[in-house]
Amino acid sequence: MGTKFQTMLAPIGLSTGDGRRFAPDAITLDNVPLPFEWVRSREGGHTGAVSVGVVEEAAVLSVKDAIAQGYVSAERAKGMDQAMLAVWGRGQMYDGVDRETMPRLAEDAAEAMHLIGAGTLGPSVDLDSFEGVPVMEGSDEPVSWEDIEAHYEETGEEPKIELLVTSGRVRAATLVSIPAFAETSRPLELTAVEMDEAGVAEETERAAALIASAGSPLPEAARFDRPALDGPTPITWDWETGRVFGHIATWQTCHVGYSDVCVTAPKDEAGDYAWFNRHPVETEDGGTLWAGRITVGGRHAGLSLNASATMSAYDGKTVAAYVRAYEDEHGIVVAGAIQPGITASERAALDRRKVSGDWRETPGGLSLVEVLALSPGPRAHAEPGFPIPETFSMNGRQVALTAALGPMAEFAPRTVPNHVDVVELVRQARAAERDLAAEEKRAAEARAALAPLVTEATDRERAALAAALGEGGN
Repeated sequence: MGTKFQTMLAPIGLSTGDGRRFAPDAITLDNVPLPFEWVRSREGGHTGAVSVGVVEEAAVLSVKDAIAQGYVSAERAKGMDQAMLAVWGRGQMYDGVDRETMPRLAEDAAEAMHLIGAGTLGPSVDLDSFEGVPVMEGSDEPVSWEDIEAHYEETGEEPKIELLVTSGRVRAATLVSIPAFAETSRPLELTAVEMDEAGVAEETERAAALIASAGSPLPEAARFDRPALDGPTPITWDWETGRVFGHIATWQTCHVGYSDVCVTAPKDEAGDYAWFNRHPVETEDGGTLWAGRITVGGRHAGLSLNASATMSAYDGKTVAAYVRAYEDEHGIVVAGAIQPGITASERAALDRRKVSGDWRETPGGLSLVEVLALSPGPRAHAEPGFPIPETFSMNGRQVALTAALGPMAEFAPRTVPNHVDVVELVRQARAAERDLAAEEKRAAEARAALAPLVTEATDRERAALAAALGEGGN
């Protein structure tokens, strides 16, 4: 079960900013349940909407009756005309789904709930069986060209025209950043659900946590500072402070996917991990910094994907934390802020999981693009650094590397004193290939330049030999 919501879906008799109005008795309701959707980006209308919940009950009621029937609290309805009619709905969000099996749905619901708590979303209705007529603002009578001309002659101004919706059936409700009726944002409420004693208490905790996260404070910028660590440190989730930090790879840890060479984590060419630190994060002090993500849900993106496609693939997973990546003497270290709304059971799961970096080929070489907290499952996929298909090559060069190269809490890291930097090996091999090609080119040019001389010398030698033979024959 997910977090409950209750809200006004659309007022009746009020005008929208773009000149529409629902006439009394114009709106009917389709049978519940109805989809409760959210438009992620402003592409026009409700294009691209995704489901984030379900409307389980809906009614056309006055504000007074909506309060009495529990569609809106008296606090949220304060200042409204008690006699005003509106379409009301209540239901639940999909934040109760399993984040492991449906990570995209869980993330969509959580993000929508965060925006609801911030007061930046409001619902709008989706209608079919739609009919409407143009009317003058404030009138219910259809307007004609004669009416418009008469108004212009009388006032010298063109009249304001509205579309009066005379018939329409509500088939769904959609959350948008700029709802048609501004009045729908304020009554939108999220409420935690009380569970019975035999129920799953985790759902109450999840709902309460997500409601709290909707209005949670922004993280301190200091959480993203590079930590001073004495040695290789596994990812540490500090639930009391909300900070996460630790190494995702160490310079002395060998990738166990290679049996005959010690492959270590690639270093970032520029040292700023720009391909990873690509997400803007607002901080408590009002500033914005750039960070990467620790995501949860499933396995790594396909190894044949390029960097751009790989980053898009991880967009569908749940974000457990935003962190900045750095380098220190021990390896690649991250630090940042845990996402609000993580429940006790999810905390326990994250504490048990290992993290795994994902590097992809970019113009600067192999670059870190994501960090994944590995999901439970077969040991080969749930434990980092074990023999699994972890590299992908194209035309003889490495273009992807995934796996946990980082330290593991219960296993000592495998170290080799004289380790090999695979990226440096590739550079050296390419340089050797270029030098060989250049040498072959110079040799070919030399042969071409000497060819006429050799021919000329050969001709002279043949003439001299012939002369010598001729003299001997006389």
